[in-house]
Amino acid sequence: MSKFKQRIGRRRVVLTFGVLCATFGAVISEAANIPFSFSGSVAEVHGGVFTSGGSGVNGFGSSLPVSGSFTYNSANPDILPGDPMWGLYANPIQNMTVKVGSYTATFSPGSSVMQVINNPGLGDTFKVTLNGFTNSTVNGLTPTTFEMELVNPNGSVFANDHLPTTPPSLSSFASNQWRLVFSGVGNRVQGALTSLVPLPASVWLFGAGLIALVGLGSRGLASRKES
Repeated sequence: MSKFKQRIGRRRVVLTFGVLCATFGAVISEAANIPFSFSGSVAEVHGGVFTSGGSGVNGFGSSLPVSGSFTYNSANPDILPGDPMWGLYANPIQNMTVKVGSYTATFSPGSSVMQVINNPGLGDTFKVTLNGFTNSTVNGLTPTTFEMELVNPNGSVFANDHLPTTPPSLSSFASNQWRLVFSGVGNRVQGALTSLVPLPASVWLFGAGLIALVGLGSRGLASRKES
């Protein structure tokens, strides 16, 4: 084999190793960020955001669809480390979008709280609260807070009070509720979730890395056959 071909081979090895390191580095950096999407429907509308037959932007009527997604950092520390049954996590939410009918509210990193209550035999709760939406008004009222709460009275969902590394399954909870609260008193739209689906970004990154490595390998094999 010529020295030129040997140098090309070494460069391919270095490039392959570099891609592998970059891929695993991206996976590690993304591992703590847990993204997922959710969907559901409107069951109740209260106060000034109610509009009979409203589609969302012009006020909310009943039975509108709701959907959205958010990402949280599962590595956020518990601010109540001395309590083994109640995990309280400040500002873990990276981003969030919720759509109710034709209306969309967006949250940027800011004030958020996640709670994991693990109380065997008495009840498990997974609760998310976000404050600080800056979207257009509905009937002159501004969105302020979004809440999502999943409850299992049997206390058989969680093994501890840590933030889950994957979104909890809706089927594990006896009840769930979401609500979007607007400025003023008693102005809100709320309902139940029908799906909560994890979207692991690290899997896509890992898959992309594997595809790149396979491509490099196939090109190397073709070069060897040609030589």
